[in-house]
Amino acid sequence: MLPRAATDAAGSMTSELARTSPPDGPTAPPDAPGHANAVPPPPARGTSRPGQIYSIYLTSSIGDTAAFTVFEPATVSGGATYPLVLHGPGWGQSRTTTLGSPAASSSAGLNVGDNLAELVAAGYGVISFDQRGFGENTGVVDSMNPDKDAVDILAVLDWAQAKLPWLAYGPTLDGRDPHEPIVGAIGGSYGGMYQLLIANADPRRRVRAITPNIAPNDLNYALVPNGAFKSLWNDILWGDGLGNGRQRLDPFITTQFFATDDTLNNTESSYSHDYYAYHSEAYFCGGPSVATNGGPGTAPQRPPTAVPPKVNAMIWIGVRDTLFDFNGGYANYRCLQRAGGDVRLLSYQAGHNSLGAVPDPGATLFLPSGDTSDSRCGSTLNEDAAQLMWFDRYLKNKSNAAAAIPTQPCISLAAGDAITLPEVPTQTSGQRETTYNIGTLTTVAGANVDVPSAVALYTAPANGAVEAGIPHATLDVAAVGGVAVGTPIVFVGIGQMHAAHPGVWDLVDNQVTPLRGMGRFNVDLAGGGARLQPGDQLGVLVYGLQDQYARNGSVNAAKPAVVPVLVTGSVSLPIFNTSLPSI
Repeated sequence: MLPRAATDAAGSMTSELARTSPPDGPTAPPDAPGHANAVPPPPARGTSRPGQIYSIYLTSSIGDTAAFTVFEPATVSGGATYPLVLHGPGWGQSRTTTLGSPAASSSAGLNVGDNLAELVAAGYGVISFDQRGFGENTGVVDSMNPDKDAVDILAVLDWAQAKLPWLAYGPTLDGRDPHEPIVGAIGGSYGGMYQLLIANADPRRRVRAITPNIAPNDLNYALVPNGAFKSLWNDILWGDGLGNGRQRLDPFITTQFFATDDTLNNTESSYSHDYYAYHSEAYFCGGPSVATNGGPGTAPQRPPTAVPPKVNAMIWIGVRDTLFDFNGGYANYRCLQRAGGDVRLLSYQAGHNSLGAVPDPGATLFLPSGDTSDSRCGSTLNEDAAQLMWFDRYLKNKSNAAAAIPTQPCISLAAGDAITLPEVPTQTSGQRETTYNIGTLTTVAGANVDVPSAVALYTAPANGAVEAGIPHATLDVAAVGGVAVGTPIVFVGIGQMHAAHPGVWDLVDNQVTPLRGMGRFNVDLAGGGARLQPGDQLGVLVYGLQDQYARNGSVNAAKPAVVPVLVTGSVSLPIFNTSLPSI
């Protein structure tokens, strides 16, 4: 709980606590070569001035130039203090350096940062910084390395604590220190990853409220799920970055991307697996230790932890996001809950799918134009508006500020349509899932891209139904005739057949889960949800090749495998045999 505070008309926060960093606070990192940083002085007590915008360049302890822009609150009053919000941009983007008019909402889930003007107008200071290797940061892109990216971000926080005279202070959430800066964080995708990293890495525990948006829990799950190389997204992230001049990729990344194991043979090297694991929130949520951090001769500096530090987190995740899916957001939610903060999970239709990089036939056929860019959970609650509520609650101590944000998980079914549930239905959450035997499905691994074998399992009754949560599959994959050359990979998803479109299967939320090899698979499928009208059917779809993995499904240059396979077993679906009301 933050100390009781008063808020003036401009949104500034005053407190009986000291206004400046105590003697044991951090020392500001040195100015970067060629730069002489200066901070505008505060106005005299009883007077005020408009907030200013200025950029700072400093040298972090690993030698990088860390570049960031400071946005003072819209009005700075002498003697008043204000919380600070960090903003880190997404992959390949640079920091924000100017403010437009306050935006009522983001137009897409990736446009986190549109509300910087709203935060400044509401009495928050904001620092937007270049992620390591992007913009004017001189480091290399290392995919959110705890040993490097964290150092640069901590340098920004240390500078702010040492230099900003208007910065508000209060006790840390864990109660270990009564006097540390009051800091929150925003950002999407890569800008969500830094929030999770810095909450783990900051020994001073300065960040009290985070809003990681469309961020992963485990990069191995996101990029190489079940050992299958997600070629379309990997090509966009790593391959595209090699030639566009925007990214200074760590040579380890480029070497592994083109390595025989990772790309050609469609397998992941142990070095890549360690690298992705260490650069993930899952590592700090009970993940196993790893031996390396970037190839032979390297080692991680931080040990894994079972429970991360306490933080208040509002997590947003896109149900149609095929890069960082709902399951990753749910894993972050469950992990941060264990630390004891106020943690909430909300979803929407937007996400990396808003880029249009991955084909989404279901959206084209069955969703109104623009639905995949909708950043609401339900009919009214928008993520930008929710962020301001969240910070008013946990950075300004306004007790009822977050009352409009659901305390139960909010699962988006379509634009403007969502439900809340006490728990996300999973195989282990205690929420009921119905298990169906799928019989026998036959497909050819490595052939017939986007043409599934399908079986209908459920038909919605006269009052409709809702499918919402994380399905589970227990499936056996076997080669027809018992013999296969190479390693077959098949892709499993949940399908919806709309009663108005008989014979046409819609892949629910455009999500598939790869099964690599043969034998028994006991796996969660990608979560999300759909509202079923009377007569709509749910079923299982099995693809031999799918566009998200088209270059590196079962077929690849070194070890092609075009294998007829049989898929048998069962699937558990989180179905509510009633049309639950939308929020």
